[in-house]
Amino acid sequence: MADQRADMVIDIGNSRMKVALFVEGKLDGVILFSNRAHKQVARLLEDTGAQRGILSNVSKLNKPLTHLFFDHTQMLHFQSGTPVPLKIDYLTPETLGTDRIANAVAAKMLYPNRNVLIIDFGTCIKYDVLTADGSFRGGSIAPGVMMRFKSMHRMTGKLPLISDWNEEECEWPGKNTRGSMISGVIQGIQAEILRYMDVAADHHQDIVVLATGGDYLFFDKVFKNIIFAHPYLTLEGLHEILRYNLD
Repeated sequence: MADQRADMVIDIGNSRMKVALFVEGKLDGVILFSNRAHKQVARLLEDTGAQRGILSNVSKLNKPLTHLFFDHTQMLHFQSGTPVPLKIDYLTPETLGTDRIANAVAAKMLYPNRNVLIIDFGTCIKYDVLTADGSFRGGSIAPGVMMRFKSMHRMTGKLPLISDWNEEECEWPGKNTRGSMISGVIQGIQAEILRYMDVAADHHQDIVVLATGGDYLFFDKVFKNIIFAHPYLTLEGLHEILRYNLD
């Protein structure tokens, strides 16, 4: 790999860190770490010999990681104000999540000159719109799958905490409390997705729907024929932002 250009992309989320390696512009692999796995990531950086990289969503918890990379490689810290190959049509761009921007950058790269509805199934579910002229128009933020289950448990006296379920339990109507809760969350999100798809299509012709984020697997079977799944959309977008700034 020494003769090939290697870029490292680090996306620090609410609970874990995704680290991707791009070799000669192509995604070569993705590894998940906890947000405290500084030493493991340092060893990965040394082993891969990445010449440059991009850090996204860096928190105070990750200051040691930030210093590590800035000391050893050409590193771009992606934050509000970093140039991106998009128009940002948003009233408070300084509050806009870097993951939402990265998703839109990747969507533009994958589907140039197209209207795109981007659905990111993370801790929260984000529904964002990219228009054919390359403008990020904003969107919606809603509670994610586990956030809904945890909220029902914590804010009531008797509802249990649900952390796993099977496909049959998602059916409506639920036949017991557990089934009713699972149906309420999963069927509710399915209805939410369909509503946003209808609204987006009403406002933007010939719209493409993209999905990313780990929790999309809960909905893949229902929507696989009408939604294009891109599990590494955020990472691809971050790499494109790195190239836009450092190439």
